Amino acid sequence: MTAQIPLLELIKQKLEQGDVELPVFDAVAQKVYDAVQNGTMDADGICNLLQEDPILVSEVLRMANSSFFSGLAEIETLQDAVVRLGMKQLSALVMSISQKRMYSCSGGLFHDRMVTLWQHVSVAALSARWIANNTGYKKIADQAHVAALLHDVGKLSLLRIIEELASSGDLPISDDLVDATLDLLHAEHGSALLELWGLPTVFSEIVRQQSVEEIEEENVLLNIVRLADRACAKEGISDRPNPDLCLDSLPETTFLAMDDITMAELCIAIEDMVSVAA
Repeated sequence: MTAQIPLLELIKQKLEQGDVELPVFDAVAQKVYDAVQNGTMDADGICNLLQEDPILVSEVLRMANSSFFSGLAEIETLQDAVVRLGMKQLSALVMSISQKRMYSCSGGLFHDRMVTLWQHVSVAALSARWIANNTGYKKIADQAHVAALLHDVGKLSLLRIIEELASSGDLPISDDLVDATLDLLHAEHGSALLELWGLPTVFSEIVRQQSVEEIEEENVLLNIVRLADRACAKEGISDRPNPDLCLDSLPETTFLAMDDITMAELCIAIEDMVSVAA
C-alpha cells in the first residue's frame, strides 16, 4: 500500500489543482445525444448535424451494417440508418464512436492498455444492450448501451494522467501499481467526469456504484451493466480477464433471471460483438 501513496497523492493533487487535461466530450456527439433525448430535433436535423463530421458518418454506416445490427439490405445513407436503428439507438452508436476516439488518441506508455480497455467497454456496451433485449428490459436497451460504454471512463482519464506523470521519468510505474491506483480511484473519478460533461445523473451513479459489493436489486440498469462487464471478463474481453468466473452464480444473473441457455447465447454473441467494436 505504501508504494501507492506517492502516485495517489500526485493524482489527487493534480485533480484538486485543476492541473490536468481531462477528456473532452465530442461536441457533435453531445448535440446528437441531447437532441434525441430531449426530442428537440427530427431525423433530418440529426442527419444534417452528423454530416458535419464525415468520419463519424462513415463509422455510423459501418456499425449499422455490421452483423449485430444489420437487416437484409445494406444501407448507404444516414437516413436509412435512422430508419433501421431508430433515433435512440443511432444516438447510442454516435456516443460509442465518439468514445472510441478518446481511447485511440494515446500513442504513449499506455497505448496497449487503452486499446484493450476500449475493446472491453465497447463490447460491454453491446452486451448490455443484448442483455436488456433478452431479459424483458428492451425499453432501456439504449440506456444500458450508453451506461456500459461509459462505465470505465474514469480509467481512461486516470491512465492519461498517470501517463503524463510518468513522462517526467522519475516516477516508478509498474502494472500492479497502476492497477491498484485505478481500482481505488476510477469509479469516483469517472462519476465526476460524467457530471462535468453534463450527462444524465443516472450514468454518473452507475459509474460510482459499479464496484460496490452489495447493490440494490431493483436497480435494473446497474445489474445489467455489471453483468455485461463480468461476462466480457469471463470471455477474456477485458483489461482484467477472469476466465474462471462463474456467471451463473452471480446475483446479477439471478436478479435478471438469465437461465443457462440465455447465458450461453450471450457468450456466443460476445464473440460476434468484437468485430463490431473494432
